[in-house]
Order: sequence, then C-alpha cells, then structure tokens
Amino acid sequence: MPPAIDRRLCLSGLAALAFGPLTGPARAQGAPAQNTPAQGAAGRSDTLVVMEKGDRALSFYALASGRRTGRVALPGEYPHEFVVDRSGTHAYVALYGAKSSTTPGPGGDAVYVVDLAAQSLSRTIDCAPFRRLHGIRLDAKDRLLVLSEDRDVLLGIDAPERAERPDRAVPTGGIKGHLFSLSRDGETAYVANILSNTVSRVRPFAPAEGPRLAATGLWPEGNALSPDEATLYVANRRSGTLTALAAEAMTVTRSVPTRGDVVRVDCGPEGDLILANYAEKSLSLLDPALKEMAVVPLGGAPVALARHPSSPLAFAALEDDRIAVVDLEGRRVQGHLATGREPDVMVVLPG
Repeated sequence: MPPAIDRRLCLSGLAALAFGPLTGPARAQGAPAQNTPAQGAAGRSDTLVVMEKGDRALSFYALASGRRTGRVALPGEYPHEFVVDRSGTHAYVALYGAKSSTTPGPGGDAVYVVDLAAQSLSRTIDCAPFRRLHGIRLDAKDRLLVLSEDRDVLLGIDAPERAERPDRAVPTGGIKGHLFSLSRDGETAYVANILSNTVSRVRPFAPAEGPRLAATGLWPEGNALSPDEATLYVANRRSGTLTALAAEAMTVTRSVPTRGDVVRVDCGPEGDLILANYAEKSLSLLDPALKEMAVVPLGGAPVALARHPSSPLAFAALEDDRIAVVDLEGRRVQGHLATGREPDVMVVLPG
C-alpha cells in the first residue's frame, strides 16, 4: 500500500497550486490545455484517471502538474463507467455505446481491460447479447459486476483479469437500470431503475432469491451506500428528492428535498454526502443527518464525482470539458483541470 498523504500539505500544495486558470494556446482536438504546476511536496505522484467518453479514451493526469501523462484509446462509441482493482493494476471499462441514458440505440456489449502500468488496452471481455453496459463495480475480492441497461440484468465476472465471458447473469427486477451500489463482500447490489421508478436489492450469488423492490421517487439514478452499509441514499431526479432506505429491509426511512436534478451521490467515510446538482451547476455538501451545510457553485454542469482517498479534495467532471477541484474543508472550488471531450468517471491512483 502507498504511504498516506498528509492532508494539509496535499490541500495547500495540490489543490491550491496544481490547477490554475485555463489559459494558454488553443488546444488541438482532444488535447487538454496546460495547467499551472504544483509547488507542494505532497501528492506529486498521484494520478487522476479520467474517462473522456467523447474522445473514446481513458486519460491520465498528474495531479502535481495538471498535465496529461498518458492516454489509452478505446474502440466503440461512448465507453463510460470504469473501476480500478485493489492493486491498481487494471481498469475495467463498460462500453455503454450511447451518449446518455435518453439516447436511443442498441448500445455496446463489451468490457475493456486496461493495463494501467503499460497504459494500454490489454483485451476485451465479450458480454453479448447483453448491451448498454453502464454501472460497473468490483467487490473486495475483485469480482466484477456489470449492469446491462437494455436487458435489465446484472452480469457477474469472477476473475475479470483473465475472463473472456461473464460467469452469471441475474435479473434486476426493474426497467432501465443505470447505476448501482455494491456491498463490500459483493453479496448485495442495489440497482436504480430509471424507467420503472424503483430501486432493486439483488443478490448476485444467490440466484434463487429474487429482487426486492422499493419505490423512492421519479427517475432514481445516483445512489450510494453509507459507510456501515446500513443505509442506501438514492437521488430521484424528477422528484427533486434524496431518499434514505434501510438497505436490508428496503424500506424508506427518510426523504428530503434537493436542489433538483441530482445526478450523482457520493458518501464519504464519515457519512457526509456530496450531491451533484446538474441543473443548478453546483455541489451540495450534506452532513450525515442530511442537512445541507454548503453549496459550491461550479460554473458548469457536473456529471460525475470522485474524492481523493486521503485529502479533503473532491473532483467534479463538468460538461464543458473541465474538472472542478473542490476543497471540501474550505467549501469552494480551488481550480479547474482542462480535459479532452466529455470527461466523466474519475479515479485517483495514489502514487
């Protein structure tokens, strides 16, 4: 495991200095603008891995400089969600094959395996006939689960580093499952089903146990488990609410209003929440009691969220080809990172 990063050094050096204003010469298509180098000593080898779905590429950015240090071109239209295994060796990328959840079309049917050290596409896992692969998660054993939106099936791949096909397929019980949360042991998945307006509790390794459903609101999408996995938080885009569910019982315990059209939910290790407000172009910071503590204007519509694993930083991918770097303690944007087209899911690789 890499050594822990000092939170204060990382905040002052990495956040305050690494991401400057987007100035400089015009970019070639897909090439990010240059960003101000960092001066701080901490976090110099940290890398932000970014899915640039419009460029069909997974890109690597040094957090100390903001510069892109590598890029893996991916076949197929609109690769989207991805995860990284515990060792930081491989990334697994779901080929969605459509611009958004409202875009018609058959979609993609592959999972790409990316060698992170070599920064290259090593192989492809064929998931046909299951298509529009979107939500993707790894459990503590590095077993991979992938959500097929067009078939409403959760696919299981037990050894993704060498598998050629899925090992199992379990129905979700909903319609148009887009994103899901996964327990650490991989035994329980919670799927947000956009069109059926339901959330499903699914047991991927107990196929005889059918899905259990709950209704949380209209157009459920972003969701996250609490640190103790007792509560599932679900953002209902068209209802403008955030619902808390007792995860095992699948019963609603609380629902609070949001600023509307929340697309992503992130729950931190202390139980605090970040909501990505797409329409308002902001982030809401909530305490564990679901009280809004601050609102951070972003200047662009957020589509994805990520936290730094050991410093009080968060990253919000924006529709205008930038990533906002947010100081969670100062509750403000520290700067921006220019990217390729349509940045989305991000993962921080500690150096």
